[in-house]
Amino acid sequence: MEDNREFHFLDTTVTFDQFVDSLAIKVALRIHQVEKGQLEISQTQAYKMFGKADVQRWIKSGKLMPSRISPGKKRYKLVDLQQLASIRQNYLL
Repeated sequence: MEDNREFHFLDTTVTFDQFVDSLAIKVALRIHQVEKGQLEISQTQAYKMFGKADVQRWIKSGKLMPSRISPGKKRYKLVDLQQLASIRQNYLL
């Protein structure tokens, strides 16, 4: 598909095709990182994406462990969070 439109960013101008190709590469890389369990997110991001109460419950129950801890910061594997979020919860037991 030939498209002559251009995108103007603060630091550069690219054609539509260049933009789509670059975006596709970044999306493919991100998917690969998620599938391989390499993509980590901060605790704050986890709270925003999955809900603070759920994330704290998973941590308290031992189902979720930080993949990396640095001073004052915890990071979790996105694949672990997605797996926990996909499990149907029974709060009555």
